[in-house]
Amino acid sequence: MLVTQSQDKLINLQFILLFLQAMCCNCYVAIFYCMEQWMVKLAISPNWRGILLALLALMVFVTRPLVTYFLLGKNKTWPMIGSILVASLTLLSYPLVPQDFAIPVIAALRIIQGIALAVYSSCTTTLLVNCIPAGQSARGFALFSLTLLLPFAILPAIGEGLIIITGGEAQLFAWTAILGIPALATLRPLYQAMQTKLPPARRSASLAHMRQSFHIKNLGLVYLACFCFTMMTNQAIFFIKGLCQIIHSVPAYFFTTYTSTIILVRLLGNTLLDRLPKAIVIITTAVILAICIGGMGYTQGLGLIPLAFVYGLAMGLHYPLLAALVYDRSSQDARTLNSNIMMAAFDASAFAAPILGGLVINFGYGYQGVFISAAICIIICGASITLDTIIQRYLKFS
Repeated sequence: MLVTQSQDKLINLQFILLFLQAMCCNCYVAIFYCMEQWMVKLAISPNWRGILLALLALMVFVTRPLVTYFLLGKNKTWPMIGSILVASLTLLSYPLVPQDFAIPVIAALRIIQGIALAVYSSCTTTLLVNCIPAGQSARGFALFSLTLLLPFAILPAIGEGLIIITGGEAQLFAWTAILGIPALATLRPLYQAMQTKLPPARRSASLAHMRQSFHIKNLGLVYLACFCFTMMTNQAIFFIKGLCQIIHSVPAYFFTTYTSTIILVRLLGNTLLDRLPKAIVIITTAVILAICIGGMGYTQGLGLIPLAFVYGLAMGLHYPLLAALVYDRSSQDARTLNSNIMMAAFDASAFAAPILGGLVINFGYGYQGVFISAAICIIICGASITLDTIIQRYLKFS
């Protein structure tokens, strides 16, 4: 096993190496912040641009359950090596995309990279849940979430300068593949840790557990909460630029403020997270997030900053406690599968959120309607955890 659950040290060599590796590999996704502008230069129509952008998330969503099922209880070394190599080769291929056949070639690259990302993230989730000691789940997820936040905070900020240096967006994608070298280098010291001692799960047993896990008495409502939470966050990410044009604000006010706040909350408060009452804090932060996200559509200019700050504070607490709830409510043998089901809920929202937002706009409710929709999603998240808490207390005392 990666780290025995009896150990009480979270920040160890394995966690640090896994953190650094995930940082490198998440840059492979964050670098696509400028992909839409690159496709404009290739004269790809807006309809196709949206489909091509969503393909990666769709493939992760479709592939992750299958990957989790087939790799359950198996060595993760070779799948991780393969996924990193495939993702790196995909990035190197973008400068070779022919303009006359850009759409099918880009679609193929996005599909391949989506499958590679599903394999890699499933393996990483498995290693992470085995690395987190009992009683430190919220802290572990809070710190590890920085592997995704930091690339998205750093790369868009320096990307425009890098595009000039490298010669274009496609060339920037290719140069990012260099990060595959340190990502692969970490696998050697992690090799022994990846030789998990957990008994291989039988497929029939894992499928049976998956069905049971979705039951309302188990984690079904928590998964719904996870889906609704990321429906809110993805609607905000995809449509904040359009909203800012309406409220005469700047998207950087939102992104810089809330990501910086989340990072500070999780760095400075990570040791306190596991002492908090998870359900109560999740429900409370859901209400705060609903007020903030709904209020963003009715503010103006600099008024977006304080709302983004409070939004970041609530987000800094909400996600790690929600993920910890899945971890703590799972048996040791089920943590890998349940954590990957949680990640699949996040994947589904990355595909569904832009579709829902587009429908809201098409029905004439505009960008303000999208942010009200996001507020409703997070209210459903809080309501799901409220109902789940009531059910768990009833089961405990019945």
